[in-house]
Amino acid sequence: MREKNNYTMKELPESEKPYEKCVRLGAGALSDAELLAVIIRTGTTERTSLSLAMDVLKLHPAFQGLMGLQHLTFQDLIKVRGIGRVKAIQLLCAVELSKRLARETKEKLVRLDSPWEAASYFMSEMRCLEQEHLYVAYLDAGCRLLRYQVMFIGTIRTSLASPREILRTALQYDAAQYMVLHNHPSGDPTPSREDIEITRRLTDASEIVGIPLMDHIIIGDNQYISLRERGFIED
Repeated sequence: MREKNNYTMKELPESEKPYEKCVRLGAGALSDAELLAVIIRTGTTERTSLSLAMDVLKLHPAFQGLMGLQHLTFQDLIKVRGIGRVKAIQLLCAVELSKRLARETKEKLVRLDSPWEAASYFMSEMRCLEQEHLYVAYLDAGCRLLRYQVMFIGTIRTSLASPREILRTALQYDAAQYMVLHNHPSGDPTPSREDIEITRRLTDASEIVGIPLMDHIIIGDNQYISLRERGFIED
């Protein structure tokens, strides 16, 4: 006798079939696993797409559920029995579409005129990154976000955080000002000596070019520190 997890989709009760449930109640009524099952579309002879979706949501060793999807690679996904090349690509593309939709929507509306607003905007994206990422947010004179860019990935050292490249990009986007953010994977946003030195170098270079550094924000796990608020950037 087969376990419930191994029922075919046709054998599931109508109320548990993601497609029928979506038609009756709308996509918002579907669980995370059900939404993922619709993207996966088909299971195997032994397992439903819903069962595969549940395995995918539990796949990452540190981040469970939808948060884990952002950290999964192609190689991670094809380790799941029943997830082949095509299904892995479909899942990766669905995750990327969700990121771009969120980014496009936010960029058209967002004003980053306080450390709290800047940290809130980037927190969900940066708090779970497993390596240090240096982001630069380029703003117009009204503190509206023109564009942001990942400028560096890895352990951030003074020699690698180049003011020249950051300011060259600011000129390219015709930015009136900019803000630097980077994450601490440990979750503790306490600035290091290196963080403070990078801030001073950027401040000095920005004064020469005439495009001021508004802030350097360090993102931790649902917490942040503004180096402007700490007095390392003067008005």
